[in-house]
Amino acid sequence: MEHLEIEFKMLLGETIFKKILLDYQNQIKDSYEQTNYYLFHPLLAKNRYTLRIREKKGRFELTLKRPAEIGTNELNIDIDKDIKEAIFNHQEVENEIFDILKEKGIYIKDLVCGYYLKTIRHDIILPEGVLSLDENDYNQHHDYEIEFEVNDYHQGILAFQTLLQPYHLKYERNCASKTRRMLSTL
Repeated sequence: MEHLEIEFKMLLGETIFKKILLDYQNQIKDSYEQTNYYLFHPLLAKNRYTLRIREKKGRFELTLKRPAEIGTNELNIDIDKDIKEAIFNHQEVENEIFDILKEKGIYIKDLVCGYYLKTIRHDIILPEGVLSLDENDYNQHHDYEIEFEVNDYHQGILAFQTLLQPYHLKYERNCASKTRRMLSTL
């Protein structure tokens, strides 16, 4: 399923992260651990694409993110553990994502695998969108992040700025993605 992802995100210090988490504790809809397994290729970077497999609650999802005018076009396909292992072992897999990648000259056999990021995520459903508080671990690094995913950019940014005001935080632009942060530690 493909959809337009519009999100605002910032890195936080541990103290402010825990304060926001405490303030929203009664509104948390779901808390869970997820692992993002990243797949790399020079042409993915050149096209500003991100390719990952996410493991969450015993399920796997293959995701291709591509730039859009506002936000990111995100294509998600549910896969099983056997397909995940086939991808990691550079075995041919047929689906819409790999069809798109082949058109760009990106083949499973050339993907670099083995890098991952674990997140403990807390999702809070608000009228304007989904607020996620993430605690991330990758390559002996630990960080805290707030993400606000919305359907409307203009309403979303106003709501995000309002949400941040009590914490004296100012949103200017999105922090580096989880992928970029993980890559910067290699």
